[in-house]
Amino acid sequence: MKMIELKPANRIASLEPYMPPNRVDSVLLNLDSNEGASVDESVTNIIETIDASELTRYPNTSELERDIAKRFGLDPSSVIVTNGGDDAIDRACRAVLNPRDLMLTHTPNFEMISRYALLAGASVDSIRWLDGEFPTEEILDAVNESTRLISLVSPCNPTGKTINAEAIIKIAEKAQTVGAIVMLDQAYVEFADEDPLSNLLGLPNLIIIRTMSKAMGLAGIRVGYAIGPSELIRWLRTVGSPFPISTLSIAIARAANQRIEDRNEIIHRTREYRELLISALKAIDANPLSSQANFVLTKFENAERVHAQLIQQGISVRKFGTESGISSYLRMTVPAELDQLNQVLKALNTIGASQ
Repeated sequence: MKMIELKPANRIASLEPYMPPNRVDSVLLNLDSNEGASVDESVTNIIETIDASELTRYPNTSELERDIAKRFGLDPSSVIVTNGGDDAIDRACRAVLNPRDLMLTHTPNFEMISRYALLAGASVDSIRWLDGEFPTEEILDAVNESTRLISLVSPCNPTGKTINAEAIIKIAEKAQTVGAIVMLDQAYVEFADEDPLSNLLGLPNLIIIRTMSKAMGLAGIRVGYAIGPSELIRWLRTVGSPFPISTLSIAIARAANQRIEDRNEIIHRTREYRELLISALKAIDANPLSSQANFVLTKFENAERVHAQLIQQGISVRKFGTESGISSYLRMTVPAELDQLNQVLKALNTIGASQ
């Protein structure tokens, strides 16, 4: 009997699995994934109030969607809860992109966005944006009849740069002329100086994606959500699981949403510590980018060596491969606790003294 070689679908043949950063036993401070500061017990204790019978039934996200909609003054049909922001991005790509369609974006940005577009069978066109003003005109010029989805990330991961509301509106209006959708990833928006949401909600072709993983400090419950016109949100419901998150995650997310103002102190502190971190990086002759997220991207003369030196001091930060275009940079999550910040500042001072 002839044996035929097993092969995956063509669209994944050139892709490798996403691999989260390796955890090193000696590392006590992980600053490589941008998780937020931990929540207090008033949120986690909500689990104790769940009746055991609720766990025998499939979870229902409708109450959480109503909570989020009320917070933003929206109809619940304009909100969908997803399995983290990643799931919302994946749904948007699968709902909008046909094989051989084009997704237009900027680079570097969250690496899963282009991956999801490729998995939908589309191609990706990227405009370089590392520092400086957002290249609005270049994006506008790149929109053509093949463009079905335009992906924007603000604040951008990994740079921390933001796109102003005026640019987003211009891009959405240009997208409408070719029947394209704009997807705006706002995973880190709570750390930014301004939130453009109120200026964007009326756009008929805009999907906004947010998460509880960052500012809310709940990466472990995997809750994200998308906001947009009800018809576009219906598309996202159509392509995804009807039960994207667990009953436990829903309960914790509802409790956190009701206590969202309790996070303001942590968010303000993170912004303050971000500037202290940037100053410390400049003091050792590194080149940090200004940031409006809970992380700082910094160029080093020898990023590999600095990464290793930080590991030796029990601190893990994100490094990037040569294919990323930013291999000379390291991304460092801003600690939200003073003792952790002091640990980082001491480590940087030691590195600076050794150079």
